[in-house]
Amino acid sequence: MKTGKNHIKGKLIFFSALAILLLLVAAFAEKLCPYDPYAQDLLFAQKAPTLAHPFGTDRYGRDMLSRVLVGSTTSIYATLLLVAIVTAVGTAVGILGGWYGGVADTVLMRISDLFLAFPSLVFALAVAGVLGGGIQNAIIALAVIGWPKFARLARGLTLAQKDSEYMMVARLSGSSVPNLLIRHVLPNIAGPILVTAVLDIGTMMMELAGLSFLGLGVKPPMAEWGSMINDGRSMLQIAPWMALAPGFAIFITVMIFNLLGDTLRDYLDPKNHQSIS
Repeated sequence: MKTGKNHIKGKLIFFSALAILLLLVAAFAEKLCPYDPYAQDLLFAQKAPTLAHPFGTDRYGRDMLSRVLVGSTTSIYATLLLVAIVTAVGTAVGILGGWYGGVADTVLMRISDLFLAFPSLVFALAVAGVLGGGIQNAIIALAVIGWPKFARLARGLTLAQKDSEYMMVARLSGSSVPNLLIRHVLPNIAGPILVTAVLDIGTMMMELAGLSFLGLGVKPPMAEWGSMINDGRSMLQIAPWMALAPGFAIFITVMIFNLLGDTLRDYLDPKNHQSIS
């Protein structure tokens, strides 16, 4: 039935539009801010939400709406950079291991097993603690523990493609190994990897916010959602909006990207296409 296919396509367009809107807001956050997000005015400290300050103010009198908007730039684009890094590194490792096999595959997969053996956030805390604070070190720490998932996925998909009929034909045609991997293997495994990457955006965003919450991410006074929640947690009874505003921003962003990933998976699933065609 085409109605089912059109329904999935409509959902994909809708959630893609919401994700693009988030990216645009994050890109032009400074121009959208009604106030200077770093301007302090103790006379307006911890003011409840009003028409002038829809998200209230923090302990220093800074407008929370402006800080949430500016924080979106760091939180969203740092997460996208992180996901891009782990996807590229993990996919490259998985393709090389699956294609060449033997000792290279064994070594690469045992290294990935070593990283997967530790709880991800605990391992990231240890790496971030050794490297020191800062958003760059937080990204590095999470990248170190994020790539094995994609390496395992890419390896399995590469093994499935390696001995297929079309690959044998491509080999007989005289194609070089780089040409085989780039023009044949990568396009055929890109779908599942893309879906996994989109679904991983929400997880990475929460982990990045968690490092900032624990003081191992961005440095004050830089606005970032995780650090803003940390600043407001001691004021939950007095000024709950200080923690709820950035927390709500994380919730909405994670939900949009997760729904986009689920819809993209349904759209790319060949079984789903057969059932609704």
